[in-house]
Amino acid sequence: MTSSKLPSRFVRRRQLLLSSAAGLGAAWLPINLHAQVAFDQLLKPATAAQVQAIVDEFLKGASPEEKGMKLEMPALGDNPAAVPVKVVLDLPASDDVYCQELIILAQGNPHPLACRFNFTALAGTTEVAARLRLIETQTIRALARLNDGRVLSAQHHITVTAGGCGM
Repeated sequence: MTSSKLPSRFVRRRQLLLSSAAGLGAAWLPINLHAQVAFDQLLKPATAAQVQAIVDEFLKGASPEEKGMKLEMPALGDNPAAVPVKVVLDLPASDDVYCQELIILAQGNPHPLACRFNFTALAGTTEVAARLRLIETQTIRALARLNDGRVLSAQHHITVTAGGCGM
């Protein structure tokens, strides 16, 4: 049956449905284009100012010491979706001196604060391992705050073969 043989109420209903579908499709087009632009913005690496703000908030005025902590990770991240990172404090833990908080920063990622760990004196040794998703070649930094106010720091540069965050 062609539309000329249909009763007029069916023709009007069909025209209404077609024009509604076309209108909704046209309304969604700018939103989809805007979503793509927003997605591209999400994958931009953090600025140096954003990273420094996180570091300053953690340091609380203390100056970090470059000894007493090891950051173990590969030099080449061949699988950037899961790069193994291990942080070990060389200092012996006791009731008098122990790590209260440890953070790991992936300075080239859109959100640089990758991990945050809290400890008590009952933890014994301070040793954490994690897998990070990295977007580009960058420096990974670990900061540990001890209960006596000292802050330990370690960093390691890693070369990433392909972006992991955009997968």
